[in-house]
Amino acid sequence: MGKKISVFLAVAAMFTFFLLLTKKKEDPKNYPAGQEKAMIEIGHHLFFDNRISFNNTKSCGSCHDPKFAFTDGYRRSVTANGESLKHNAPSLVNIQYQNYFDWANPTVSSLEKQQERPLFNDHPAELGVKGNERIILQRLKADTFYQRLFAVAFPGIDEPFNFNTIVNSISAFERTLLSFNSPYDKFINGDTALFTVSARAGMGLFFSGRLNCAACHQGPQFTLSTTIKNIDSIYINTGLYNIRNNNRYPGDDIGLAAITNREDDNGKFKIPSLRNVALTAPYMHDGSINTLDEVIEGYVNGGRMIAKGPVAGDGRINKLKDKRIRGFILSDLEKKQLIDFLYQLTDSSVLKNPAFQNPFNLPANN
Repeated sequence: MGKKISVFLAVAAMFTFFLLLTKKKEDPKNYPAGQEKAMIEIGHHLFFDNRISFNNTKSCGSCHDPKFAFTDGYRRSVTANGESLKHNAPSLVNIQYQNYFDWANPTVSSLEKQQERPLFNDHPAELGVKGNERIILQRLKADTFYQRLFAVAFPGIDEPFNFNTIVNSISAFERTLLSFNSPYDKFINGDTALFTVSARAGMGLFFSGRLNCAACHQGPQFTLSTTIKNIDSIYINTGLYNIRNNNRYPGDDIGLAAITNREDDNGKFKIPSLRNVALTAPYMHDGSINTLDEVIEGYVNGGRMIAKGPVAGDGRINKLKDKRIRGFILSDLEKKQLIDFLYQLTDSSVLKNPAFQNPFNLPANN
């Protein structure tokens, strides 16, 4: 019976994978091939170019570093001014497949829209572009490399150096950040050599009704944000907090409720992708959990209990917690098997792919 279940799960996973793979989102601009290639090259450089920040200290790649699977390893990212941001930096791998691009703001429904906050936000000013647009554009325009490529990417425009073309170019690069070479991908394509017995058992647990992980983390991207557009299903309260047992998250970061002004949305945040999850610690929207073991323990308990301090409370009894977060029994062996499966979602080629690296650090640019 166990073997039959494993075969069924593998077939189901493969069907889901190929179904969604055929629905790849294309660049909505539909640029000619040569123009798009130039845009991607511009975007690749701009993504890692510190000159895009007001004080030449930060770039997009500062918070989305390839060596951390396009996260940054911090609990919460840091601005060009040295201020802490509200949220943990999410991975950008396979980001083009998602329908929403912000931890708590569903109005950010395109890669282009997503860039408005890091570029132009006031408080905190992430890259600090607002009010410094002219000087930043002058820096970039003075670079002969950019002069040549902007002319190719944006022909017929009197002044191709503007923030619309910059945003479009960075988005074009971000759409190339694809990852389908993990042991899990190979397994569902018939190459089982790297998929251990323990990981197979963990996959069975992950997709089981008992744990119900796949109810929120559907393959192949392991987030509902790629498969549906129902905000109430994509943004959920996991019982991470319950301050003073009043069904509240920290007042400076209440999640979806800050946008909708609905009480029921307090503590709702976007379900993240689990691809490369072993590489993207710390976890949760605020980076408040350090390890996968701790993350799983929170779901085993049906929420997180914080015994003392300013955010003390029992998330297990948060009345706004999503009904899918119900707790379950998991042995130590099963927890190890589940973690082994999550490790199989790691595509280490993301860390080494030259097309993803900082071009200013590559030998040809030294």
